[in-house]
Amino acid sequence: MAVGGAAAGAAAIWSFATSGPSWTTLAGVAALLVASLVAEAFPVPIEGVAVGATSLANVFIVGTAVVYGWAPAVLVALVTITAVETARRRPPVRVAFNMGLYALAGSAAGFTAESSEGPELGSLALGAFSASAAFWLVDVVLLAAVVARTSEERFLPYAWRYVFWTAIPFAIMASLAVLLVVLWDRSPLIAMVLIAPMVAIALYQRSVQGSLDRLREVDRLKDEFVAVASHELRTPLASVYGAAITLKKHDLDPKTRDAMLDVIFHESDRLARIVNDVLWASRLESGSLRTTVESVDAASLAEEVVVDARPRLPTSCSLELISPPGLPPAAADPEKLRRVLVNLVDNAVKYSPDGGRIDIELAASDGQVRFAVRDQGLGIPESEQERIFDKFHRLDPYLQRGVSGTGLGLYICRELVHQMNGRIWVESSAGEGSTFSFELPVAS
Repeated sequence: MAVGGAAAGAAAIWSFATSGPSWTTLAGVAALLVASLVAEAFPVPIEGVAVGATSLANVFIVGTAVVYGWAPAVLVALVTITAVETARRRPPVRVAFNMGLYALAGSAAGFTAESSEGPELGSLALGAFSASAAFWLVDVVLLAAVVARTSEERFLPYAWRYVFWTAIPFAIMASLAVLLVVLWDRSPLIAMVLIAPMVAIALYQRSVQGSLDRLREVDRLKDEFVAVASHELRTPLASVYGAAITLKKHDLDPKTRDAMLDVIFHESDRLARIVNDVLWASRLESGSLRTTVESVDAASLAEEVVVDARPRLPTSCSLELISPPGLPPAAADPEKLRRVLVNLVDNAVKYSPDGGRIDIELAASDGQVRFAVRDQGLGIPESEQERIFDKFHRLDPYLQRGVSGTGLGLYICRELVHQMNGRIWVESSAGEGSTFSFELPVAS
């Protein structure tokens, strides 16, 4: 296909150069080329169409074929696809493939249009429609042939599927091509009136598609939340229920009774933390969470977090606070700062199943107070670090390493830090522990 496209491109260049095009022709082809480039760079999304988005560049390539002939149409097609695909940094193989596809489709559109030439309005409309159909069929057939061969499947089912998928985009392309050619025949300047409705259609479709994508994301997050929350709530509830049933027996020895009470205490605490995370996330999502920034003694607040957390730590973990003397106060909301530190410590404990030391380290730097929570746990792969603060994102969704969680803790941390005019980030390597750091401004 690339060889055929290259041959078509070379023939088009020779034909166009030797035809001695006028300045009017050059200007018209240049205008259609610019329109084609913009249309290819910004495809229009169409809901319900499997191909996802439609490039209206085909409209201008077909228009060039009908108005100026096959050679300019091939040149417009080649320049359009080469420029856009190169700008998108596509692999050279893909660029060559698409160049060949567009060149051959443009050639088919041009030769089909020439067979329908005529001065009448009907001939122009028929030529535009026929050229659009030729471009579309060559595009679909060649693409289906390549995909079928690559996947070692039969050609006809693929071709039929592609025709079905692209029927709506073809109808849109053909209709716009007919309008463009008819108006261009009257006056190229009059044809420019198509720009406004096409831009409006593209912007509207993008807006609608964006809204639909956001609704789908909300729906996906809702389903994910129900699944995660039901699992996370079921586990401690089952433990509490089992311990309570055991306690109802009157023949328990003191050691067993104390063990059951410990289970109820720890699992109830776990339930409370899950519910708190859900409530914090809900308040953040609704925008009902108010932030009151004031001067906060960061060292004292961090010390309180450490004292509260130590009784809940596994015996294999230790928690230490490292704070320099004379640390300036931070501009923060005390409740939100406490929640961020608690969540980060809980996260460090959760991802340190083999235990180890956890440090909360404070420091002042360039008008900022820096908080760092460092662990010696599982670490985070580099590929996951950009998504670690997303809502419901978990490193161990299938509990392969026995790490449970709602995926809300770090999301809450990020949102709260941003509300306090700070920034948060992570430094980690798989198997070597993680350091979650955030900075807040020094209180003035």
